[in-house]
Amino acid sequence: MFETETLAIWGAITGSIGTIAGLINLWIRLKQYRLDVSKLECGSNFTYESPTISKHKLIIRSIGRRPLTLEKIQYFIMPKTWKHKLIKRWLHMQGAYTYNQNLENIKLTEGEKKEILISLPNGLEVTDIYKVQVWDQSGKTWHVKWASFGTLMQIATKEELFSSEEENDKRFVVVKGYRLGKKYFIETKFDTKVKRTGMINGRSFWFVDAKKYLEKLQNIQDTQIVKFLASETESIE
Repeated sequence: MFETETLAIWGAITGSIGTIAGLINLWIRLKQYRLDVSKLECGSNFTYESPTISKHKLIIRSIGRRPLTLEKIQYFIMPKTWKHKLIKRWLHMQGAYTYNQNLENIKLTEGEKKEILISLPNGLEVTDIYKVQVWDQSGKTWHVKWASFGTLMQIATKEELFSSEEENDKRFVVVKGYRLGKKYFIETKFDTKVKRTGMINGRSFWFVDAKKYLEKLQNIQDTQIVKFLASETESIE
């Protein structure tokens, strides 16, 4: 009787150990499978090089072990009318309110990163886009982290804040101030009129702080332009 009970207990213990070992093995296999598949991490970044050149881009990184090839970027456009907004998903399925940026065989291996400039047709702005996804050549789509409309208005738009042009019979100065995303930018052009047919001198200044931007703009307007037009200095600094 004692031996039978002992064997039963031992069987229950070994059975439990076997079950646990099987679950651990299954978990390891599942983890390995997840590592072996293709996987992308997609984000976005919005910057300006100048008032006329934006550097808005997608940052795509392969975090899976299996390589893949990117086919296109699909942008989803927010409809303007409330009726179309209500059925925008259905409209997207019909191909409406979307724009595709085709990619030329961009292949990513494990740990590799690719930065792709956002390219939209004339008339379509970044702020018109509310969702973005990347397609690979297998037809799988990958969600891109994309800012809200309110955030895009702050970080992905530009605005001319100031414009001034002054001259005398010998010299001229043009000054423009901009908000480029969350930064501020001052662009100056200055020269003598004798050289107006040639290359014009210029300086530009970047600012993160609005107060420093305004202080520099005031210094240029109140002091530096006066001295330059009076031939007391040869440039705007």
